[in-house]
Amino acid sequence: MYKRIFAVTAAILVLAMIAVAQDKPEIVKPPAGITVEAVLCTGIEDREPVGAGDSFPADVEKVYLWTKVTGLAEGETIIHHVWLREGNEMADVELPVRGNPWRTYSYKTIPPEWSGKWEVKITGADGNVIESLNFTVGAKPAETKTEAP
Repeated sequence: MYKRIFAVTAAILVLAMIAVAQDKPEIVKPPAGITVEAVLCTGIEDREPVGAGDSFPADVEKVYLWTKVTGLAEGETIIHHVWLREGNEMADVELPVRGNPWRTYSYKTIPPEWSGKWEVKITGADGNVIESLNFTVGAKPAETKTEAP
C-alpha cells in the first residue's frame, strides 16, 4: 500500500515541478517514460476507438475521447477529460488510471444545436494540460463543383 501511495505522490510531484519550471505552459509533457495517446471517435468497440476523426456531422449524438496511458509506475493516478464548446467548459470527467498500459474513455452527448468548434483537454490530477484535441461538429463537407459539358 505504501508503494502505491509513494508512486502516486512521486508522479504528482514530477508534474508539479514541470509546471513550475515552465511558467504556466499551455501543455505540459507527461513525466519521462509516460506516453498519452488520444483519439476522438464516434464509438468504442473491444476497448478500441472506431469512427476516428476531427470533424463530425451535427447529428453525431455522441463524441468519444479514447485515451491510452503507458509507462505509469505502480499505483493509481487520475486524469480528466475537459470538454469545451466555443471555449466554454461543458463537462469535466474524472477518470482513474490504474495500470500500465491503461485505456479509458469519456464521451459527450452533443445535440445538433451545439454544432461548432470543440476542444477536449486531457489534464493531470493537478489540472495541468497534458494533451489537447480540437474538433468540429456540424461542419459541412466541402462542396464540389461540377462543370457543365
